[in-house]
Amino acid sequence: MDKTQQLIAESWQRCRENGLKQSEGYPSVVVTGKDLERMLQDSMELIDAARPLMQSLYDLVSSSGFVVVLLNAEGYIIEVIGGVNDVQSTWNRYYACGVKWTEELVGTSALSLALLGHGPIQVAGREHYCHAYEDWTCSASPLIDDHGKLMGVLSVTGSREDVHSHTLGMVVSAAAAISNTIKVRRAQKELEDTANLHSTILNSVSDGLLMINGQGIVTFINPTGAKILNVKVSEAIGRHIQELVDFKPVVLRVLETGQGYTDKEFFIETKRGVLHFIKTAIPLRGKDGRLEGVVDIFREIKQVRKLVNRMVGATAMFTFDDIVGESACMIEIKRLAKIAANSMATVLIQGESGTGKEMVAQAIHKASARCEGPFVAINCGALPRDLVESELFGYEDGAFTGARQGGRPGKFELAHGGTIFLDEIGEMSLDVQVKILRVLQDKRILRVGGTRYMDVDVRVIAATNRDLLHAVGEGSFRQDLYYRLNVLPILVPPLRERREDVDRLAVYFMEKTCEQLGVPVKRLSAGALAVLRRQDWPGNARELENIIERAAHLCEGPEITEEHLPMNLAVRPGVMSQENRSLRDIERVAIEETLHKTQWNVSRSARLLGVGRNTLYGKIREYQIEVKKEMRSVFEQ
Repeated sequence: MDKTQQLIAESWQRCRENGLKQSEGYPSVVVTGKDLERMLQDSMELIDAARPLMQSLYDLVSSSGFVVVLLNAEGYIIEVIGGVNDVQSTWNRYYACGVKWTEELVGTSALSLALLGHGPIQVAGREHYCHAYEDWTCSASPLIDDHGKLMGVLSVTGSREDVHSHTLGMVVSAAAAISNTIKVRRAQKELEDTANLHSTILNSVSDGLLMINGQGIVTFINPTGAKILNVKVSEAIGRHIQELVDFKPVVLRVLETGQGYTDKEFFIETKRGVLHFIKTAIPLRGKDGRLEGVVDIFREIKQVRKLVNRMVGATAMFTFDDIVGESACMIEIKRLAKIAANSMATVLIQGESGTGKEMVAQAIHKASARCEGPFVAINCGALPRDLVESELFGYEDGAFTGARQGGRPGKFELAHGGTIFLDEIGEMSLDVQVKILRVLQDKRILRVGGTRYMDVDVRVIAATNRDLLHAVGEGSFRQDLYYRLNVLPILVPPLRERREDVDRLAVYFMEKTCEQLGVPVKRLSAGALAVLRRQDWPGNARELENIIERAAHLCEGPEITEEHLPMNLAVRPGVMSQENRSLRDIERVAIEETLHKTQWNVSRSARLLGVGRNTLYGKIREYQIEVKKEMRSVFEQ
């Protein structure tokens, strides 16, 4: 018994075991309507690839009345060619789209055996299990994809009298051609998808990207690069790089030397002005090591500045709504600041430390036409004297010992298109003051160690806690710079001069702190507010914020009372005024108040005062504080 006969015998045995009668076997499972449409749509790749080859196969066998049938991997007929006008038109009830041809439904056939993975096979006449197919001959071959997975089955069916072994050979060849067509199409689609992905990536990057071959001909340029160079992508491809720009492209130097570079700064003179780039050039070499082209990656310096500013947080956060206070002086400050926001004039904000000068500066920037630009703040008083100039104006590669390779932009460059806030400007040396004055006048800077001036579009807001006019008289601040800065002056008063704002500020700081702690907002008792109102606040709003934050951490309940405030804030009735009290008086009063509020709980009092218990015992004896009766035995030891 050969292999085909063995497969047919095993199939007959399965049919008997499944209870299929030989008098049956008519297709009983048929997909129609919307379900059939969906199935055909899902099989469209296979149908499109198979249809031309099925037609060619049919042309070879049509004279014999054969029909060509295509099944999907589940055994449903998805395409039929031939048989419609044939004398054996009864085949139409068997071979129609949507009919299922599997062994359990139609018994032994070439189609059902090919579906089971037995390879190409021919079944003729009474080799069919069911009597309905005894007059037929069927040749079928599976369709296998490049992963070895069954895609479907191709079959040719005709009259038993026309059976020929060559028919199976033709089916096998057609099936192989269909499988190869699908493999090629899938490979082509995969290449197209990969190319589209690469193109999408290259076209969407924020850097300009240009590729040239060994002759300097442009082979690729992305939209960003075309926009920077002011050319069209369609017109750039295939042309020499020198034809596209009105300057000598530095990338040609890489073709000459074979040496690339990474993140190198370039200033390029063009008819449109100076182009300031950060560039990377990567030589492309073949297997033999010969230079075949260059990949040129470039970014305008203004894009680099934006990226740096986002990373270092050079943005303003506060608006005029964040400036708390309804006192007459605060209303006037907001009015002046809003006028400054609508102007490009230089602003000088003066006030004691902690009054909120930077908040006012940020609000001006946020309300100005430059709000989308950077807000770069620098504390002039915190800069080492020998680094002030390089921090403000930047430096070139090798400008001084320890300078970073490649140089570094200064704060004025980073603030281009936005605002620079020079806090504590009164602390600057006279030589740096001269250079800032020149920047204000000329709107350009010169890096340390550089020879090329760079234009900067920067709005300057300065701040100081010094009396600059007095400093001018002393000769420590330049008069011309003072008047250059003092175009729109704003004086922020200390908190002691606007005590009516203390309540609002205290509530604002409490809400802010509780939000940060993730706890419900605590109330401030009337007694606590009274203590806060009568303070002079030498540290201004910053000191008040710290006091409120401390109280919020100490308070375990819903209300802040005097107990949660530092004892040195409290002033008892009848005690001499703050101005006339000595340090010993202030310390004694603080100890007495703490002991009174804690009902002479010495451990708790020591914690609130920030001292040890033994230290507190010593202070009580030193100041001869009247000891509570039940505590006297401790102090008499």
